[in-house]
Amino acid sequence: MKGPVTAVNAVLPGMRELGRGTLLFVNGGSAVHPHPERAGTSVAFAAESAYARMLHDTLAPENIHAAQLIVPGAIHPDSEHSNPDTLAERLYALHTERDGFRHYAEAMPD
Repeated sequence: MKGPVTAVNAVLPGMRELGRGTLLFVNGGSAVHPHPERAGTSVAFAAESAYARMLHDTLAPENIHAAQLIVPGAIHPDSEHSNPDTLAERLYALHTERDGFRHYAEAMPD
């Protein structure tokens, strides 16, 4: 949690001064579906998700957008949905389209 808070604290004053900006958070599937074999990331991603959602709700009136991209599984160059180029395009779209808070790189497995 310290990393995301430190990053937001570093960029938020400039965004507020400009009157615009985007904060993007990328998490794995355990942010949405906690799993006992991934307890560490399940807890950490849940906390980061809550923090990012509060930023989304609080900063929207200031024209500062916060969004989260959930990437289930590994990022892999041969993946249709989670290769680096596709993820970069998705993140850029989250910045430009500013459509809601949580988005998925691909459908979440049950």
